[in-house]
Amino acid sequence: MARVAKGSRGVGRPAGGEDLRTTLLDAALQLLEQFGDPAEVTVAAIVEAANCTPPSLYHYWPKRELLLQEASHRGWEAFRSSQFAAVRDDDNALDRIRNRGTAYLAFALERHALFRVLFLDRPVPGSSEPDPDEPGAALADLVGDVTQAMNTDLFSKGDPLAVALALWGSIHGIAALWAATPTLPDELAWDVARIQQDAIIAGLGTR
Repeated sequence: MARVAKGSRGVGRPAGGEDLRTTLLDAALQLLEQFGDPAEVTVAAIVEAANCTPPSLYHYWPKRELLLQEASHRGWEAFRSSQFAAVRDDDNALDRIRNRGTAYLAFALERHALFRVLFLDRPVPGSSEPDPDEPGAALADLVGDVTQAMNTDLFSKGDPLAVALALWGSIHGIAALWAATPTLPDELAWDVARIQQDAIIAGLGTR
């Protein structure tokens, strides 16, 4: 499993001429990622980061919660993009499965606060039911990879959804453990993920 370097993100002032609505959205998402707690993402914090006034924010969103909901959708888009970028057309099914797992764990380790907001907590009141297009699109792609692995005899025949969820859950469990225990070293997370992926893929092989 390839390792991805941990990065850092911060909230900055917008450059002149930027679209204010986009600037506000970016600021809200960056603050969600910075704090990892939606309660900390106040109107005052958002407008300070966006270098504007509260009426400017309310011009686009009558309630702060609506802005945070849209910002969290931006976060889901970033997750889906990382999954899409992890695979290539010439990868075989097992390569794609492994690469999706690598991208999942990389997202969780590099953007740990945003991962907690998206996957372990709900960012705003009224969004307790996730949009099915959020993790669902990435899961559907994984189901497609599992189906191909079964059709090409790389995996034993079975329920592709159940197998995809087993693979997804194995990486999610590691990501959630590291989110809850930030003192654990990232290198160990990669080792655990490799062992777990190898074991699951070997167990799913044709017999």
